[in-house]
Amino acid sequence: MFWRAKSPLETDDEEWQLACWQWLLAHFGGSEPLGSRRLVLPTDEFFTRPAESGHSAAAHVFAQTCRHFDLDPAQFELVAQEDSVNPVLGPLQVVANAPVDPAGTFSMDHGGKLQITYDPGLATKPMQLVSMFAHEICHPLLFSVETPPPGGEEMEEFATDLAVTFFGFGIFNANTAAAFRQYNDSATGTQGWSIERQGYLSPAERAFALGLFVAGRDADEQNARLYLDQGPLAYFNKAMKYLSANPGIIPT
Repeated sequence: MFWRAKSPLETDDEEWQLACWQWLLAHFGGSEPLGSRRLVLPTDEFFTRPAESGHSAAAHVFAQTCRHFDLDPAQFELVAQEDSVNPVLGPLQVVANAPVDPAGTFSMDHGGKLQITYDPGLATKPMQLVSMFAHEICHPLLFSVETPPPGGEEMEEFATDLAVTFFGFGIFNANTAAAFRQYNDSATGTQGWSIERQGYLSPAERAFALGLFVAGRDADEQNARLYLDQGPLAYFNKAMKYLSANPGIIPT
């Protein structure tokens, strides 16, 4: 037909994602466990509100994130990073090349001790906090697989980003791909727009991955449309249109 559904991804990107999704299926139980996995939503059903603030609040969210992976949070050491450097010193004073801390990190020592660190500024941003925790938790899961993901070791971070959606956190992953925020600092007289981005996959790639997760699941598709931000929703709608027209490409 003339108006044929078009993939929202470049051919190479689509082929890699489909191959990596198949790789995840092969090493984490196949299509049956995937079909029973829940789409995690930013609701009280999945995340209760922390009673405290600061590190206690972050630890509360981390514990709930772990449990949605069926993991014991006690196996991780959760550490808050040092506060980031504020590059704005005044209306005409900005620190050049100020260091930018990562949203989170994962490490494992020789004894097998697992540590996750996080930017304490995320404690008041639950969508970003959950997305980051899910990404870091995926690292030890993927490290348990002996064979590298499609594309080799250099694609491990991209595969980790894809795994976040594979394990049910696609709403959080898609909504934090890129967030534009307007700021107005009356103390310094500065104003403008900033962008916050977490992870490695593009907004279109994360939406496509979410489409793979919810394909054939009406309830999850409806929830995805309900909880996705406007930008990710547009990519998701394109992905679903394409996948609905080409169900044979969906890994099983």
